[in-house]
Amino acid sequence: MIRNVSLPDDWEPRIRESLDGVLPELRTAPLRTLGAGLDNVTLLLNEQLVLRLPKNADGAESVDREARLLPELALDLAIPRFLFTAPNPLGPGSFCGYPLVPGEVLSPEQWHARGLVSRLGPVERVAAALDAIHDFPADEAEKLGMPAWDLREDFTEDLAAVREEVLPRLEAGERRALLAAWEGYLEDDGNFAYLPTLTHGDLSLDHLLVTGEEITGLIDFGDAEVGDPDYDLAYLWAEAGEDFVRRVQACRGLPFTGGLARKLDFWALADPARDAVYGLEIGEPDLVDDALRTLRARLAAGTGRGRGGV
Repeated sequence: MIRNVSLPDDWEPRIRESLDGVLPELRTAPLRTLGAGLDNVTLLLNEQLVLRLPKNADGAESVDREARLLPELALDLAIPRFLFTAPNPLGPGSFCGYPLVPGEVLSPEQWHARGLVSRLGPVERVAAALDAIHDFPADEAEKLGMPAWDLREDFTEDLAAVREEVLPRLEAGERRALLAAWEGYLEDDGNFAYLPTLTHGDLSLDHLLVTGEEITGLIDFGDAEVGDPDYDLAYLWAEAGEDFVRRVQACRGLPFTGGLARKLDFWALADPARDAVYGLEIGEPDLVDDALRTLRARLAAGTGRGRGGV
């Protein structure tokens, strides 16, 4: 999620001073903001290097996680290759710098408008990237500090917060539908009969960088975990649509089952519900409003299967 960039008034001299210890030759190079998420802000140095600075503890952990994992990960797509990490001059942990990954960030609406979701090239690129990530040895990923994600435990804990914070903000029919999907997911043992696998954890369309009609880069591995490999289809399901996910699975030689569709339907609802809870926790009303709007749209559309950008 790209959000407005908010920086302290003295951000630029503080960052330039920090560059003395890692890239002194670029201390006076042009520096501009790129964007921000909930946990990090990104800058562009000399039109060539991305600087990512954590805004909070989660952002600091994401930088540390990527610093451990990315040097060991081999993909056909370009991914961030850190040149350095150094003490963060604007917040907790370390900030990092890496050469700009080729391609542009597109919204789901732009993906659909350009017809990218219907082309074979993006399907093949996503399929190959997923295979490469999921083939990385899970035990090695854990040794590198990638956390093991117990989805049943995590979503059970989240349900208590959703009951308290989200359900009262929905209409009666919306409450019933969300609760039925959540409880149905947790009660089905088949949803948790997976082989724990390294996952990207945040494989959304805006993290797949595009040049022309082809995917050329993949970014934002800060949520990488060892968990259910199907979760890496969750954002694609909600944003690119059912047909795209079916073709990705076919390209990988993997089945597309009713059980998989039900899991993806649930995650498409759970993601904005969890965002709403998080927004309430950190006092971000815009995040809460956006999350509830997305949740209601997906509930109205039957979780948005086959519809992109909802």
